[in-house]
Amino acid sequence: MRLRVLSLACAAVLAACSAELPEPDSPGARLLSARCGGCHRLYAPSLMTAAMWKVQVDRMRLLFHQRGIPWLAPDEERTLLAYLERHAGTH
Repeated sequence: MRLRVLSLACAAVLAACSAELPEPDSPGARLLSARCGGCHRLYAPSLMTAAMWKVQVDRMRLLFHQRGIPWLAPDEERTLLAYLERHAGTH
């Protein structure tokens, strides 16, 4: 039984990681796909809360800086964060 529950939980997480983005034609979804999906798989915005997404975006900004990769323009970052916040999870 325990293995079954663990298997179901893993399947749910993997499904959320490969799920289609909400509002796929919106500027935020297109930005997420283009700038984030170019380096790693896209995660469903509902996997994290708005506060968690803010931390993640801040972390990625620092990582880009450390690697000498150009970061998003300020309006792009606002668009991305607004999209993630609009579709973020609640817990």
